[in-house]
Amino acid sequence: MTRRLFLFEARRLARHPLVWGATILVLALQTFLSRDQQPDLAIDPINATGLATCLAAAVLVVASLAASRDGRHGMPESLAGLPGRAEHRTRALLLATPLIAGLAAAAAMGGYLAIRLLSGPAGGRLDVWEPLTAVAAAVLAATLGVAVGRWSPWLIAGPLVVAVLGFLIYMNPSNGQSRWLLPVMQVHQPDWPDRPSAVHLVYVLAVAVFFGGIALLRHRVRPAPAAVVVAALAVAVPSGATAASTLPPTEFPVNVELTVDHVDSRVRERYFGPHAYRCTVRQGLTYCAFPGYEPWIPLWEQAVQPVVAALPAALRARAPQVRQMSPTWSFADDSGVIRPSMSWGHPDQRRMLAEDVAFWATGLYDSAVRHFNPSQRTALCDVRGQARTVVAHWLIGQVSPPEARRQLYVDHNRGRLSGLDWGPAEIGYAKQLLASPGAREKVQANWDTLMKSTTTIDQALPLLGLESKVDAPMGAMPCM
Repeated sequence: MTRRLFLFEARRLARHPLVWGATILVLALQTFLSRDQQPDLAIDPINATGLATCLAAAVLVVASLAASRDGRHGMPESLAGLPGRAEHRTRALLLATPLIAGLAAAAAMGGYLAIRLLSGPAGGRLDVWEPLTAVAAAVLAATLGVAVGRWSPWLIAGPLVVAVLGFLIYMNPSNGQSRWLLPVMQVHQPDWPDRPSAVHLVYVLAVAVFFGGIALLRHRVRPAPAAVVVAALAVAVPSGATAASTLPPTEFPVNVELTVDHVDSRVRERYFGPHAYRCTVRQGLTYCAFPGYEPWIPLWEQAVQPVVAALPAALRARAPQVRQMSPTWSFADDSGVIRPSMSWGHPDQRRMLAEDVAFWATGLYDSAVRHFNPSQRTALCDVRGQARTVVAHWLIGQVSPPEARRQLYVDHNRGRLSGLDWGPAEIGYAKQLLASPGAREKVQANWDTLMKSTTTIDQALPLLGLESKVDAPMGAMPCM
């Protein structure tokens, strides 16, 4: 009897538009949200698991409605004449709904990860337990939905449970250590240490089994369901406590000058240990990436090499390393290097990497650091009217068009914010220089003169073969 009911419920759920509609929605929306970012196996599964709660919510509602079907619209009288009892129907639902829910979640997660892997070289290291948690969360939603449908006489009970859980998951960043007691914990950064994903998966599965036993106990107290509930609690309590005991790596002492010694030991080993980087030499430049991010090195090279190639030969020979930066641990000593971030793909990131090279080569970065005033944390370094500002934007233009905007620049070595300020004149002359034939030879031949902070744009125009078309006033307080 249970087998036939299982097949019936499985076929019914397999054709349910809400379940597969939510599956397609999760897959399409997550793909859209990550469209401009390079695949990162360390963070993509976590983001997708968070969004997969929409699928779990749909499963919970469908399961609760299916389980409460027996008590609606005269169904008890109609079913009384059938050989199967309510307990058989509950067992069938507890077998069918987790199966279909798990398949739907696996389709969403597998499809998303396949799309990401096919969209470009993927960085990071895949934690296999993370995508499995999305499947386990859907299974938990299925058994919880059956339990709610059996124990509550109200049709609104399922949507209410979804609303409460959705609110708690949405507020997860402020839930403290208890956030690991929810089915998903989507708060994560790519440079954080590993999460307790395996033990959290065990916890979610144990809670799913617990609610399955609770659903069966609705009919009558029997040894088998009671033993299932006790065993599930025996697993869920210690595994949940273990997951919740994992401290976030970003809790620092207050009013303390942060150093490497203040960070989690897992962070020190991964990002400051002897094996923190994997380095390779490409076209004379050294590129260093964190383990798992080596596939992104050719992408960094596309943003760095055009700028380096435009520099004089002597300067190219002493170009700094291109070394991946950890934004969370940016107080580390990473001065004198070109710093790609832990994420990649947006056009602005290509420009930022080109700016790193250009500002280092022209000395604008050092000027901004010297100009920094601790009492004015956002004080700008005014580099208007200087020839080297034009050259810097011409270098950036090898990768990305010059932009007439103020550039805020972070000094990661000191954890401070300094800035460079320029105007439309510098951008205008940089665009002229980009369109000028033989510009590279002229810049390289007059490099020493152009790099002096005292060389004005008017003085540089004859050297660069440009015509004076816009005023280029010096800044009110020039940054040297």
